Amino acid sequence: FSGTVFFSQYFQLARGESPTMSGLLTIPMIGGLFVSSTVSGQIITKTGRWKAFLVSGGVLLTAGLGLLGTLRYDTPYWRIALFMALTGLGLGMMMQNLVLATQNQVAPEDLGAASSVVTFFRSLGGAMGVSALGAVMANRVTHYVKDGLAALGPKAAALGHGGTGGGGIPDLDKLPAPLRQVMESAYGHGVGDVFLYAAPSALLGLVLVLFIKEVALKSKPAVHAPDAEGAPGVPAQATDRAPSQA
Repeated sequence: FSGTVFFSQYFQLARGESPTMSGLLTIPMIGGLFVSSTVSGQIITKTGRWKAFLVSGGVLLTAGLGLLGTLRYDTPYWRIALFMALTGLGLGMMMQNLVLATQNQVAPEDLGAASSVVTFFRSLGGAMGVSALGAVMANRVTHYVKDGLAALGPKAAALGHGGTGGGGIPDLDKLPAPLRQVMESAYGHGVGDVFLYAAPSALLGLVLVLFIKEVALKSKPAVHAPDAEGAPGVPAQATDRAPSQA
């Protein structure tokens, strides 16, 4: 959830890309998510084992977010793409497979309720995470802007105060070159801090996944065993009649 929000701001405000190009630049993360979810799903279907993918996904997600915490406005794109791909691979292994693990451990009549609970808490966590991390980013960007303007001197700080005091998103194209670099650097550092602060949450998720008991995937519905004395699925009926005499 946070990646789609903050990557867009990073590419537009820290690197000066258009909204369309900002979306295209996130393809490595989407591609990693697509590949890992598809491949892991196929393997789980064949083997019935899913926990290894949850653990591997947690490791990749934690590592990806930690590496994304090093983002700066001038970080080479190939490095960003690699970090996004790692994050996407981790997400792909965890998101749908967590639902699968839940469905695999409940009774058939509880499948709908279990799936709804997982989806609800995922959406709730996403909304809370984006809100909390958005507040963190705003705080960090303000801090970096103040430091950058102070380094430029009092005159530059006075020029930049009007564009940053209201808390809105500045129009970077209208700023002088020194102020624009300050804003780009501030947003680059701010978004990097967001991912760095999100990494412990992914690590906590990884630890919790380790405590999930693996139950082999149920590939066939349960059926009644055939009765030993009657037709399959039809219980034998008792009779009190004596056998007929020849």
